[in-house]
Amino acid sequence: MDTLHITGLLRIYEFGSDQEAAEYAAWWRRFSLAEKARKAHLVVEKHNLVTTAGRTQILNFAGAATAPAAFAQFYAVGTGTIAAVAAGDTALATELFRLAPASHTVVGTTVTITTNFSTSQANGTLTEAGIFGNGATSTAGSGTLYTHILYSYVKSSSNAVVNDYTLSLV
Repeated sequence: MDTLHITGLLRIYEFGSDQEAAEYAAWWRRFSLAEKARKAHLVVEKHNLVTTAGRTQILNFAGAATAPAAFAQFYAVGTGTIAAVAAGDTALATELFRLAPASHTVVGTTVTITTNFSTSQANGTLTEAGIFGNGATSTAGSGTLYTHILYSYVKSSSNAVVNDYTLSLV
């Protein structure tokens, strides 16, 4: 009998300018940026939680006769103060900014969903993030929260960041 588990990991890479972030994103998609070079820019690495709604959406996708809506329609960050994430979470505590992912890459049983923030986007003390789907739009709170993570990172207008949200079946 096979048992599947879904694990998640958020990695945030920080760059000094929008140009550096754009170059990084291009390198990443071609897998030509060496691991050591990527790690030099890594500022956050935290495990996330796939919510009950997220797990249900994965099962709906696996059992659907036609393709359902994309799982990762928007990646959002917030500044809320909560003690812990829970499987039943339905929203970020205080959503600050959201953006549609720039790309996704599937390698084996892992998908990496990449969202790039420019120097003018999502500035503040970020404490939580999540992936939204099921009709999510650029409007805060829209759609269904599929993943949720707590972390602490101060994003300023001096830096562009690349957010890699990884989900793996193990």
